[in-house]
Amino acid sequence: MSAPSEVGIYIFTICLLVTVLTYALVKYLWNQPLQNGPGYFLGIEVPAGFYEGAGRRWMTGYHATLAVFYLVWAVALGAIVLTRRWDMTPLWAGGFAILLVPAMLGFEAWARHKLGADPPVRPVALALESRRLSDYISWPAEALAVALVGFSWWLLLRHGGKHFDWLTPLTLSWGALGLIPGKMAMVRVSWPLPAERAEEHYRFQDAARRYWIRVSGIFFEWFMVVVLLSGALIHALSPMRPAPMWRWLALASCFAVWGYGMIAMFRGQQQLKAMGGDLRPPGSWKTPFGRSSCFGRGRAFQIWFAIWFGGILAFIVYPLCKARF
Repeated sequence: MSAPSEVGIYIFTICLLVTVLTYALVKYLWNQPLQNGPGYFLGIEVPAGFYEGAGRRWMTGYHATLAVFYLVWAVALGAIVLTRRWDMTPLWAGGFAILLVPAMLGFEAWARHKLGADPPVRPVALALESRRLSDYISWPAEALAVALVGFSWWLLLRHGGKHFDWLTPLTLSWGALGLIPGKMAMVRVSWPLPAERAEEHYRFQDAARRYWIRVSGIFFEWFMVVVLLSGALIHALSPMRPAPMWRWLALASCFAVWGYGMIAMFRGQQQLKAMGGDLRPPGSWKTPFGRSSCFGRGRAFQIWFAIWFGGILAFIVYPLCKARF
């Protein structure tokens, strides 16, 4: 049994990403503005007949934004295939996410500014239950993740040479460990409860909170930890020419965690849609005391996301700027 070639791994990764992201586009992203029904646009309450009038232009703009990003993504993939620069695959995959997320958030913010400037006022209910971090976060699992990151760095520092590329393990470590305070901040995020169907809204909000913590833990934190650990182990064993089965094992572990995270994400999306499809979304109304933000009441989470996401963006942009200047 021969070891998987680097080019083969890149091609397999590309095939997986194309399949998954095309599925996400067709199944979720394309009709995302209608996730709460025809009375809303991206969670913003709109008048009856909206989609027969101004809503058509908004939908066209939303679809055009998605189409542009997917078109650029496809052109970049074509360039990689034609030039056989398979080493650009991580930049191609990560760059798409880095650009698409802020673009979609920006589009939603613009839509809320234009369409949701004067949301209706609704009475509110109070939730008297308190949330503990241990109810949402497994501290033994987090301790294990930290320990594995530390062990990976111990291996890299012992076996990394002068010309070793430290940027990749730094990025992976930042992404994985940075999610721990993010999950803690998410536990504290809350949204106002409408008095109408308050109990259903409360259950949906708690399910959405648990979904975010679970998916971010599997799909991002543990995937990055496994990739970092696999790379550190292979690098440490490389002088002894490890058997191909160890490379296959490392590759299978990375894709197993990634695949499980994708399944959890898509399944969770379906469950949340079933739970909250007919509920009034946060941000589509305001309380007698102020606006009900779609991001919830939790400034710490917004600050964390800006720092965490900005750090990842800096790690990606830095080598590009360094190569240019």
